[in-house]
Amino acid sequence: MKILTAVLFVLAAAGLAAQSPAPVVDVTSTVDWAAGRVVVEARAPLDPDATNLMKAKADAETTIDQRLPEALSRAVGPLTVDSSHVVADYMASDPSLAARIADAASHAPRTDLFLSQDFSTLTARYAVPFFGDQGIGAPFFPSRATPLRRRLDEVMTRAYTGLLIFARGMLPAVGTTGTSAARPALFPRIWDEQMNLVLDRTMCSPEALAQWGMVGYSQSVDDPKADLRVGNLPLRLAARGVFGDHATDVVISTDGARQLLALPENLALLQQGRIVIVYDSLN
Repeated sequence: MKILTAVLFVLAAAGLAAQSPAPVVDVTSTVDWAAGRVVVEARAPLDPDATNLMKAKADAETTIDQRLPEALSRAVGPLTVDSSHVVADYMASDPSLAARIADAASHAPRTDLFLSQDFSTLTARYAVPFFGDQGIGAPFFPSRATPLRRRLDEVMTRAYTGLLIFARGMLPAVGTTGTSAARPALFPRIWDEQMNLVLDRTMCSPEALAQWGMVGYSQSVDDPKADLRVGNLPLRLAARGVFGDHATDVVISTDGARQLLALPENLALLQQGRIVIVYDSLN
């Protein structure tokens, strides 16, 4: 889990500000790659001059609700989308996309509401899903999948149930002389060693993306969720490198790419997102 935003201070409406010090909403967010969501916590102080505790709690809840749409939009902004962009980059460059992302974030379900032990602060917790109909990844889904280019090379292969990529340790950062650890993203591309594109989000089924995204994220090869996703006969490949500004794209062997692109069944598993990447860290 990774702290995406430190503290966001959202001021009250100007009219209230003129009358008294504006109540402050303190917002923090954490990305949970394994669960596929951004967890957002919004905290507001209770008015010590309120007539009773329930009135103070209700007022603090109203304060949070009023500032929530902007707070959620800002909270998801630092989330890495691909090798070159975070959510905020896309929101800044495309107002219509920004509106769709903000709308998706605003529908995040509230999972908890609780008072601090000293009854001075109210905290509301929200889970913003990556995928699903109201996921923040939904605005990036293609309307339909671009066909993968099948390779007709002579290669020993078979039909696999999924793809398991081990991307642990420091890996060559393609295009540089350095190394980097692989980092998770909503839509990591997969390349072969000749830098031929094997898979990106536009090649995936929109229905599969809505169901569970492009890839699954894990820190263990024994993760039961990984087994469910890639099945009992996955193609297991070690990443040969990483690529992109954020080191999120994964480079696999050219032979491994050929094994995947030689059979219709293996093309289908790529389009269906039956892929798990094993990372050192999901931070």
